[in-house]
Formats: sequence, C-alpha cells, structure tokens
Amino acid sequence: MERERVLSMRSAVAGRINIWLAVLALLSGLAVSLAGCSGGSLGGVFGGSGEGATSSNVPSIAFAPIIGPPAAIGKYLNGQLVAAVQQKKITVVADIDKTATYTVQGFLAQSNEAKSEKFSFIWDVRDKSGNRVHRILGEEAVPAKTGAKPWSSINNAALQKIAAKTAEDLAVWLPKQGAAAATPAARSTPAAQHPPARSSSRTASTGTGKKRIAILVSPVSGAPGDGRTTLANAIRRQLAFKGIHIARNSGSNIYKINGKVTMGKGKTAKTQSVRIDWQLLSSTGDHLGTVEQKSEVPKGSLDRSWGAVALSAGNAAATEIIKMIAKGKS
Repeated sequence: MERERVLSMRSAVAGRINIWLAVLALLSGLAVSLAGCSGGSLGGVFGGSGEGATSSNVPSIAFAPIIGPPAAIGKYLNGQLVAAVQQKKITVVADIDKTATYTVQGFLAQSNEAKSEKFSFIWDVRDKSGNRVHRILGEEAVPAKTGAKPWSSINNAALQKIAAKTAEDLAVWLPKQGAAAATPAARSTPAAQHPPARSSSRTASTGTGKKRIAILVSPVSGAPGDGRTTLANAIRRQLAFKGIHIARNSGSNIYKINGKVTMGKGKTAKTQSVRIDWQLLSSTGDHLGTVEQKSEVPKGSLDRSWGAVALSAGNAAATEIIKMIAKGKS
C-alpha cells in the first residue's frame, strides 16, 4: 500500500513538472530580453506611462491564480496586481465572482542567468467566452544569490515592478474596450491582422470633431527579426484602440506613417543601440513630424522576436502621433 502511494505521488509530481515545462517553453518563445542595460530597457523607454482609467464605462477585470511561482510569491504578486490596477481607477472583482468583463490569466517563470535571476511574465486577458483578446509580457531581473535555490532571489520590489508594468498596460488598453464590451456581438481584432476597413466608425479624441481620421501604416524598414511586421501591427493596433481608422490603401485625407529602425553599436560590447523613427506624412506626402524613440538593448535580443518591445513602442508612438495630428488640426 505504501509503495503504491509513493508511486502515485511521483506520478502526480511528474505530471506537474511536464505541465510547467510546457509553460516554460511557451514563455521562452514569447518573452524578450528586457533586463536593464546602461540605456534602460526598451520596455521602459518606449512604454508610455498610460492614462489612468477614470470612466465608469471602463470594463471590470478579475485576476485568476498565477501559474508557476511558489504559492506565497503568487499570492503576494496577485495582491500587488490588484492594488496597482485599482490605483488606475479600474474595477477589480474576485475571480470566483464571474461578473468581470475580462479575466487576466498569468504565468510567471524563473530562469538563472550568469549574474542574475530572471522572472518572465505573460498575462492573457480573456473575455467571458474564454477568447484571448489581449496579451501582456515582459521580464524583471534581480541579482542572483550565490548557491540560492530557484525563486529565492525574487523580492517584493521586483514583484511590485511587475505589477506596475502590468497596470500601466491595462490602463491604456481597457478604456478603449468600454464600448465594445457593452455590445454582446462585438469582437476583438487580432493584433496580427489589419483592422477591417469597414469596422471602424469611431472618431479620435483629437479635437477634430466628428471627421474620421484614417492612417495607412507601412511595414517598418530596417528592423531585424520580425520587427518589420510586428512593429507595424503594434502601432496599427494601438491607433485602432484610440479611435483611428486603419486604412488599407493610400487616398484622399489619409495620413501615412513610415517607420524606420536603425541598429547601432552599444555603449558596451554586450549591448546595441536601437532607434525607431515614426514619420507622419499627409495624404499629399508633406512631412508633418517625426516621433523618435531611442534605447539600448542586450546585443542580439531583437534578432528574432520583438514581442513586448513592439507593443511598448507602438503604444508610445501612437499616443504621440495622435497629439501631432490634433496639434495640426487645432
């Protein structure tokens, strides 16, 4: 009997390990290196601070239990997430309540680096039907303790930073979902696709009255890895969230955005500089302004996937583009 009990326990533990290895593989494929460098991380430099949600029309959210970390760490992070989001005037309800418009399901993974312990996070925002409508991802690194066990280096400050980054993203994204969430038939547009030309009749809050603003976004030139399409899709998505119509072709009264990435030498042998220029043009080709973004990243960290970096860059650039248009229309 004792032998059967031990074998049963071993089987259960092995099952949990296999599940976690699958989650780790997913995180490894999606997370990008955002560890602090001399020039700061791309996520920090390109990520706009976001505007706190103040409208009662902002959808409510719930946080599901976090998968991956030890129970105590997961519980503390969950509490920090709730506190950080509530500071942004977003309503948080208990996961068991089932009344939330969206549920945030999270994974937190740990990995050992040469001199640090890295914690990668990915949050999937799902609607009431279980469909993923938004994704947040990034990393936080802390100095590693010599000979320490996994998860022992993480501290409250690192967990609070993860919660703050998550709240900033949600504070930008959620307010744009108010009208869509109130309509049962509303469907989200996948980030990897252009919003349909007929799907947007909203107007941007840029002081332009009810005249629809339309923008054509070209593929980003000079970007390594998947940056050519990922960066363009990121700014398209953020502009659409902010009420801008995304055009498929150029035409009368359609603005155009040309993005260009320039990679260069970093301040150290292990880093490289990255610069993104978002040029705004009128429908006639006149240059209306440029949004410039600069930072340093770990060397080679953007050679394949831009991931969360593209999301942060697209959000920050979209905000400045709208300000530029509003200034020109005023």
